[in-house]
Amino acid sequence: RPPSIRAIADAEPRQLGNSFTTSSIDHHIFKPMLGLSLYALAADPPPFHPVSIPHSGLVDGSSSTALISALASSGVVAIKGIPGYAALRSDILTATPACAATPAAAAHTF
Repeated sequence: RPPSIRAIADAEPRQLGNSFTTSSIDHHIFKPMLGLSLYALAADPPPFHPVSIPHSGLVDGSSSTALISALASSGVVAIKGIPGYAALRSDILTATPACAATPAAAAHTF
């Protein structure tokens, strides 16, 4: 029977090598976690490919039904063919290192 929350909270920590661990409750917590981790590794879900909608279809309204359907089913859409996007992306990627090196960015806590 797994220990109660109170038993976990009251357990005295002990040192094991260079790390600390709790008392005998370890196997009750880590064994199921290991099992779930191995299951997650074994389960190979199919890749997700969002519905791709052309920007022009959003502008002229021809993709409205596809957009609503995609948002209703997965909540994710990819918009392709956005005018000026490639140049803007390139400019942002080029400017990112300089921006990150500013004092304001260095002082920010993420």
